[in-house]
Amino acid sequence: MKKLTWLAPLFFGLGFLYATQAKTVDRILVQVNDDIITQSELNREMEQVRREMAARYTGDQLEQMVRQAEKATLEGLINQKLLYQKAMELEMDDSHVDSRVANIIQQIMKEYQIKDTETLEAQLEQQGSSLRELRENLRKRTIVEDLIGAFVGSRITLLTPEIEKYYKDHQSDFATPEEVTLSELIVSEGSDTASLERANALYQRLQKGESFPTLATQYSKGRTASKGGASGTYLVSKLNAATVKAIAGLKEGEISTPQKVSEGYIIYRIDAHKEASVRPFEEVKDEIKNRLYEKKFNPELERFITQLKEDAYIQIFSEIK
Repeated sequence: MKKLTWLAPLFFGLGFLYATQAKTVDRILVQVNDDIITQSELNREMEQVRREMAARYTGDQLEQMVRQAEKATLEGLINQKLLYQKAMELEMDDSHVDSRVANIIQQIMKEYQIKDTETLEAQLEQQGSSLRELRENLRKRTIVEDLIGAFVGSRITLLTPEIEKYYKDHQSDFATPEEVTLSELIVSEGSDTASLERANALYQRLQKGESFPTLATQYSKGRTASKGGASGTYLVSKLNAATVKAIAGLKEGEISTPQKVSEGYIIYRIDAHKEASVRPFEEVKDEIKNRLYEKKFNPELERFITQLKEDAYIQIFSEIK
């Protein structure tokens, strides 16, 4: 069973959900409409960031980076408050939200090999949380996701000509390179002359139809002899020039003439060959849609949040310097 290392990143970014759970009064940093952001919320949100930065920076540089991160994090908390407040204005199907939350928890338990909710509860308690708190946080996150889908995702349009143009302009992104699967038979008989004679003799036997794996197992001096000469699959672009020249023009099942190498002589067999190609448009269309959607999503989300800010009452009581 894995440790719940997922807990920190799950709650990271959800600090705005903890305001109602504070047990002590602490410093108010910002008022967002009828809600507040406290110092404890910011501290909790910054825990993981501080750990990561402490591993990379020290002294004044660390302090400077932390201050920058605090400003960005506080701005993020304001945005999250606004999104959640707007989400609460929506009519929602509670049973649908609860079902989604239950599915997420089941996925978490499956991924981290947690056998039952009692075990999950115990692990959460070890990290200062609870199953009730997890469910509530996931519920609130789900509601915000629905809001974003309704007010941001719905604004994003992807037209077929736009998708087709992206495909034409980014052909290299969808290219599959030429690959070849090789077997090899390496002959090394002490002297160059003896090696060449043995290699030519084996080549003739192969030409007459004898089994390449059998002869490779019996005669090859290479590391692949025990595997019948099977060497593996390679990108042709990664092979050395001599190998590419030796196998040029060969079809699947054909063998090369003996080629001089440092160990002696080598005979290649083409076990499989896949030509370079570009994946068909229909195969990659959904992938392109996702790319274009992601490209358009952040600007739309920023515009939506800007509008929320313009309509909101935001009072900053304590600046981060």
